[in-house]
Amino acid sequence: LLAMRQNTPVTDKEETFGSDERLISTTNLRGVIEDANDTFIRVSGFSREELEGQPHNIVRHPDMPESVYANFWETLKSGKPWMGLVKNRCKNGDYYWVSAYVSPIYKEGEQVGFQSVRTQPSERLKQNALTAYKRINKGASSMPLAQRFGMGWQLLGAGASAVIAALAAEYGIGAGDTLMSWGSHLLAR
Repeated sequence: LLAMRQNTPVTDKEETFGSDERLISTTNLRGVIEDANDTFIRVSGFSREELEGQPHNIVRHPDMPESVYANFWETLKSGKPWMGLVKNRCKNGDYYWVSAYVSPIYKEGEQVGFQSVRTQPSERLKQNALTAYKRINKGASSMPLAQRFGMGWQLLGAGASAVIAALAAEYGIGAGDTLMSWGSHLLAR
């Protein structure tokens, strides 16, 4: 898969977007961007032409721990969706935080790529993630995801509901129902 990319320079300026906006992109199995919505293009600062055909790690921020991406790829390669907070880098070096839900895309029963739907996380979640990622980058032992972000499964479920609503709005109620069913199954464990 994609090698870790060090995108520089970086600034201390955060780019934000509306709580009602979604950054959506699709990639092939190697993480190369095949499609990006207008919100992702605007927030990242890259043009559609600069994004499409490029590895998604074009927006990787150097503050993100490699272990987060290792978990990300391991989860996706197993055919399961991944959800987490990610700090991304804009083209000009600014940064933006996203709560990302990335799921495999199947065509005729075969996995062909991934779709990422990203929303604006709360300030509390961003601060918790920043603290956790600093610890991880300094070599601190990792903690379970829910502890790292200071939230239980109930809050993870609440965050997922925004993603479910976005999928239902974009792809029809069936997509939201399918994801809700899957999420309920996981939470019942």
